[in-house]
Amino acid sequence: MRVLIIEDEKIAFQKLKAMLQLLVPDIEIVGHASSVIEGKKLVEKHKTVDLAFFDVQLEDGLSFTILEQTNYQFPIIFTTAYDDYAIRAFDHHSIAYLLKPIQKKDLEKALKKYSPSQYNADYSYLLKKAIEEVRKKRYKERFTVKIGDKIRLFETDEIACFFSREKGSFLCSSSNKHFAVDYPLDEIVALIDPTKFFRINRKHIVSINAIEKLVQFTNSRLRVVLNIEFDEDLIVAREKVKAFKNWLEGDTE
Repeated sequence: MRVLIIEDEKIAFQKLKAMLQLLVPDIEIVGHASSVIEGKKLVEKHKTVDLAFFDVQLEDGLSFTILEQTNYQFPIIFTTAYDDYAIRAFDHHSIAYLLKPIQKKDLEKALKKYSPSQYNADYSYLLKKAIEEVRKKRYKERFTVKIGDKIRLFETDEIACFFSREKGSFLCSSSNKHFAVDYPLDEIVALIDPTKFFRINRKHIVSINAIEKLVQFTNSRLRVVLNIEFDEDLIVAREKVKAFKNWLEGDTE
């Protein structure tokens, strides 16, 4: 099986690649791209692979753009931290829609839906079932942190932001106290409600309830000011500014 992978998170790509090689020993990953620009070039070069995996949100936009601007001829399994794009995936030969962090059993189930002889079939029924499964997911409502020899629970409503620092991940509470958490940011963003939290850059995830104001920053970026005195500048990456503004208005499409 010849496969393309469009994924901008290095760790997520490596995990997906490893799982695919385990589940499909004869798989050949013929190309990998991490942006819309790279993805368009890759798809133009490999229009007739057997299957492709597309992360929905890339570093410079949505991967739907790649498909809308190329003449591809393969079915797709979408991967994402959010379920908001599931309906739109109907338009792009999607046979499955996997939420991150991807579980081996879910990937195996999705691969079983793929059949080269049925490529021209109507996959809408399969995708509807996939969407129903996705929407059953409950987002994490609390995190445990260790304080000395004690364990404390933090409700997500008590969390102002998550951040990475010195190879560790932390939460900052609404009372401006920092605590280490056991998940990397790549996993945290998949566990929390995307209507309440937004990953503004590689190092910071902010809560909508903790945002006090926005300030224009250099190179068309934004600086987020929280209602606590956080000790780092919270800068929205330039490629995320539009999506961030949409998120603030309640529009995640």
